[in-house]
Amino acid sequence: MYLTLGLIAIYIMGFFTAIPIGATQIEIAKRALAGHVKAALMVVLGSTISDVMYGFIAFFGIAPFLKEKIVMAGFWLVGSIILFVLGGHTLKNYKKTIQVKGESKALKHNGLSLVVGFSLAATNPMMIFWWLTVADIEARIGLIEKFTTNTHLLFLLFGGLGIGSYLVTLSFVLRWANKFLSDTTERKINLSLGIILIVIGFYFLFRFLQVYFFGGSRFI
Repeated sequence: MYLTLGLIAIYIMGFFTAIPIGATQIEIAKRALAGHVKAALMVVLGSTISDVMYGFIAFFGIAPFLKEKIVMAGFWLVGSIILFVLGGHTLKNYKKTIQVKGESKALKHNGLSLVVGFSLAATNPMMIFWWLTVADIEARIGLIEKFTTNTHLLFLLFGGLGIGSYLVTLSFVLRWANKFLSDTTERKINLSLGIILIVIGFYFLFRFLQVYFFGGSRFI
């Protein structure tokens, strides 16, 4: 009974964890608004796989590797490059993407979308601490008495389903909302998404410089 409640709780926490707007949500929005629901779902799949991967890292003992300064700096640098490329592509093609529905090869390519989703989520090793924190909370309040290998796997499954569920819902809601948006409004949305990606890219670059050159906090 308590295990069932614990799995429901991690599902709900995963769902709400995915709500804050970030680079992954922006890439999903770009594809969903352009009518590429399958590509948006591939971003969801890639992102969820990456998040669950960090859960495996958290629960099965190789998290200390990610405490190395050079490794953390690498995450921030790679993340900034990915975001700059995605942001630049969005700003360059935001009019074309809207005017020619479904014609952007980069947006509708399912394999590339999977890689984009995975890559963006992979630059967020903070997910390790999220998995460890929610597991600790559930253990402390007695929802999960003892973590075994099977319990960890169920925990990862339901947490991943929670994260993925919100992102899937977002994809279909934006695709539905697209029917009521004018071309001008869609252009403005895409332009805004491109700018946000660039801004987040600069933040990632700042964190790289802070960690690598100045020895700043590595995870916060």
